Amino acid sequence: MKRQAINIFVLFSITLMTALPVNANPTPEMIQLYYQAADGDESKTEAAYDTLTALIEQEGARPLTLVYQGSAETLLGRDAWMPWNKMKYVEQGLAKIEKGLNLISTDSLPLPEQERVLGLPEYQLSRAMAATTYTQLPDMFNHFDPGYDLYLQLLEEPEFLQQPFAASAWVYRYAIEAAVKAEDRQQAQKWLTLMEEKQRNNPETVAARQFISEN
Repeated sequence: MKRQAINIFVLFSITLMTALPVNANPTPEMIQLYYQAADGDESKTEAAYDTLTALIEQEGARPLTLVYQGSAETLLGRDAWMPWNKMKYVEQGLAKIEKGLNLISTDSLPLPEQERVLGLPEYQLSRAMAATTYTQLPDMFNHFDPGYDLYLQLLEEPEFLQQPFAASAWVYRYAIEAAVKAEDRQQAQKWLTLMEEKQRNNPETVAARQFISEN
């Protein structure tokens, strides 16, 4: 999952403004390690997965931690040499992501009580990360449609529309890429229009506009 366009340092500064609770979500350092692996640094992939696994063992499973752990495990599949290991890691990672999403569906934690991570409520970020992971996997894993559906649901929720654009812009951008892949250009243009209304010159808006024009 490529993340070069996300202004990760801005998002980390937002995260560091909030205290981590017991039964913690991933720390900024863990998330940074994950994104280094996602951006192609294979030397960080196993460490990213191991730190997230250790957090779950020590503090218990939270939806966001499971989603990041599962996504990190799909990166282990990306980096594996043997085809059977690629399949094994990705399938195990997808199962962890699904477990995280299922925890959200059975939890009643109100939005105002959720910790903000990278500037978004933890459950919104969990769903956005799941959608991004699903839609960027190879087609053989058959998770593009569920991922695109997650985008369609999340980006129509009033609570998400009210989030700071500095924190949510990257979600719109990757949703637009998924919409173009799904040949749903009307939806892609709708999201781009919304981005332009919020902040026309935001780097994510510029990247989304360029992606649509080139594809």
